[in-house]
Amino acid sequence: MIMGKLSGLALLATTAIMLAQTSALAQSGLSQVAIPAGSAGNEVMSYVTNARKNATVIEADTASRIYGGRASTEGAWPAQVSLHSTTELGAGDATGLFQSQFCGGSLITRQWVLTAAHCVVQEDGRAQEPGAMKVRTGSIALDKGDLRDVARIIVHENYDPILTDNDIALVQLAKPITESSGPVGAIPVASQGAPLPVGPAIVIGWGMLEDGKFPTTLMETDIDVLDNAVCNKGMAEQAKIDLGTYLLSMGKINRVPQETLERAFQIVTADLGNVLTENMICAGVASGARTSCNGDSGGPLMVKQADGKWLQVGIVSWGRQPLIADRACGHKDLYAVYTRLSNYFDWIASNIRN
Repeated sequence: MIMGKLSGLALLATTAIMLAQTSALAQSGLSQVAIPAGSAGNEVMSYVTNARKNATVIEADTASRIYGGRASTEGAWPAQVSLHSTTELGAGDATGLFQSQFCGGSLITRQWVLTAAHCVVQEDGRAQEPGAMKVRTGSIALDKGDLRDVARIIVHENYDPILTDNDIALVQLAKPITESSGPVGAIPVASQGAPLPVGPAIVIGWGMLEDGKFPTTLMETDIDVLDNAVCNKGMAEQAKIDLGTYLLSMGKINRVPQETLERAFQIVTADLGNVLTENMICAGVASGARTSCNGDSGGPLMVKQADGKWLQVGIVSWGRQPLIADRACGHKDLYAVYTRLSNYFDWIASNIRN
């Protein structure tokens, strides 16, 4: 999961003070300001693998949370796969498998894996080279299962790393899966334009736990799919708190008058827009006690259908944390955001056919 960055907040706050200090803004004032390029790409692979190197390993019998979750049962989620950095994988021993895992994904056919775009793009926005990663299938344990080569990576052509919009990608395995050392199966995805079932859902992954450790075994947690307005409201309120905190801090350092800071705050908070687009899903619990976190990106958000079978409706995409936070995830009223698959069924089908 991508977490919010301070650089954008700093730019916004600085610009606000500049606006508040002037009686009028020249017509070309903002035209000369460039938005920083998104850098969510290769950063995800290196960030998570570096975090795994420095983090304490926690075994399945002592792990109690993905963030408020439980260890999965072998065979429960045969479509779940883990993505591994070839550079960090080394000889493919238990340590290499643990440290090289950076994202998740799901099998939707014998040869195609669905994941998040931000997991598989480089800093320049291009897809990673197929040789940069391997896909592991067939086990909930990171040190078991089968490592498979990648033939091709397809990133959505309209992926926006700044908004994290259209955060979806396909990974084609070098060979279709015909044999496996453990449970393997594909999961169906929401059809094009299908209504989103608001209510109970489940998310799974090998991402960071509540105590900052990383598990060796797949974790799962129960959450709720909510209306996007719930996410937008919580994030807007947090944005106001963060902007106020940053403005006061920067104002004190630079001795900016309080009245100027007040005007700056009013400028930047007057028209805060919705951060979730129609391509996103809001899910979690209000307390933040159960959610996805760093390293869970690319994994599936699933709901149970009337026939008892699971349907993938989303992909773990991004989240926001307060400016001042003592942990990466699990914050009150700040829900995780997922890619809405019902907007991409045709895109998936078209690319697989081609």
